[in-house]
Amino acid sequence: MEESLSGKIIKNTLFNAAGRFWAIAVGLLLTPYIISRVGLELYGVWAFAGVLTGYFALLDFGVGASFVRYISGYHARKDLGSISRLVSTGATFYLLLAAVLVPLAFPVMEPLTAFFGLPPGARAEAVFVLRAGVVIFFLSGAAGAFQAVQTGLQRMDITNAITAAASLPLIAGTIYSLENGHGLRGLILVSAAVALVTGALNAAAAYRLLPGLRVSPRLASLEMFRTLFGFGFKLQFSRIADLLVFQADRLLIAYFLNVGAVGLYQLGSTIAMSVRQLPLLLVSALLPAAADLDARSEQEKLSELYLRGSKYLALTGVPLVFFAISAARPLMQAWMGPGYEGAALVVQILGGGYLVNLLAGAGTSVGAAKGRPEFQMRAAIISGVSNLLLSAALIQWLGFAGAALAAAVSLVLGPLYFFGRLHALLGVSTAEAARRLLLPPLLAAAVPASVFLGLNYWVSLRWPQLGRPGALTLLAAEGAVFAAAYSAVVLRAGCLDAYDRGLAGRVLAPLAACLGGGKC
Repeated sequence: MEESLSGKIIKNTLFNAAGRFWAIAVGLLLTPYIISRVGLELYGVWAFAGVLTGYFALLDFGVGASFVRYISGYHARKDLGSISRLVSTGATFYLLLAAVLVPLAFPVMEPLTAFFGLPPGARAEAVFVLRAGVVIFFLSGAAGAFQAVQTGLQRMDITNAITAAASLPLIAGTIYSLENGHGLRGLILVSAAVALVTGALNAAAAYRLLPGLRVSPRLASLEMFRTLFGFGFKLQFSRIADLLVFQADRLLIAYFLNVGAVGLYQLGSTIAMSVRQLPLLLVSALLPAAADLDARSEQEKLSELYLRGSKYLALTGVPLVFFAISAARPLMQAWMGPGYEGAALVVQILGGGYLVNLLAGAGTSVGAAKGRPEFQMRAAIISGVSNLLLSAALIQWLGFAGAALAAAVSLVLGPLYFFGRLHALLGVSTAEAARRLLLPPLLAAAVPASVFLGLNYWVSLRWPQLGRPGALTLLAAEGAVFAAAYSAVVLRAGCLDAYDRGLAGRVLAPLAACLGGGKC
């Protein structure tokens, strides 16, 4: 792998990691505060509105999902004219779509909240949030074409700096709104203001990165739209299926149970999703790099990129998921305090499915870069349909734990198909890859996870109200022992080769420089 390419991936991965860590930290800190001000039921309404808005986001036909792939390719060929036409077409498309669909979407919000059984007292709040959320989506979509310039040019430092800067007014606005009794309406208006500021900053960054960039409705073209639509439409099925897997369970819980159960389920899935997202940061910079390699027809390096990315996902994802499953009870108590044991169960059930799903993270970037999004599309359809059918049956039988079980099973079925098709394309043996890349971390994590799972169950029986200080202390001690035991086994097994050790040194060097006050 080229030094320049690996250097770009390392740098962009570090920036993505810093940005994502910050976003997760902000979310985890704000959630208990929001619940303390609006209550678990209204928090469930907030989660429900976010899910339903996500379904309206499917009306872009997948066009936005195509931006990065084509900008990366055009930039590799130094085709600034095509980038200008792409950004112009993308921004114009979203604004036209908003003009047509927003007036149509507004009237259906109230019947939707009634259909899903939201409490009458919460429906007005939900309708307002849903309507504002749809407007925010279309405005953000138009600005997304500008943000894709940064990602396509592999300038994740700028992307994450803008996101981190935007989080500050979000935090301040959230606190101000809730302290002054504005509730969910205040939260969504703050989100709208932050989206506008973020869009303006992304546009300014795009012009700064590409001084010759021209954006105008007159540059929008039907030919460019067809290009974006042709690629994005295949990914659209993946997005639909992802919503069915990761979001539909909340709608079904609201329909079959109540919106309070949605809030409890949302807490557990938030922890599980955060654990899933952290390892994926390691491959968050792969798509533009893989698209660049594919454009240069360097297929051997592309396969190497995929295998190493999958290896790093396994080495980090397996211990994180196993530890979250074993320590779910103290983890939830440390975050939310006592009384959220049901949410801890959701973390434990979802863990296995999320692990299999995240292991496909490197493959989805490589498959998209090679112009084969149909692999991900079909896998996502398998997961989405199976989750919808299983959830409808299991929620009525097991409550919201049934939704978690349905999601976990479906998240295994789809990736099994995906790995088979992608590995055939790349000439990779699935069995050999699993033996080399997945088996060592599984064995290294299984023993400490089993020990701590039993220990935490005993602690929950002996001290059911451990409290936040006690839970934090227990988590810190278990985390240190787990990390030491896992690392010792992995290093002893020789999972890291010379390239991996050299790469680790290159990653740690800039971090040490930053911490030491040097240039980051």
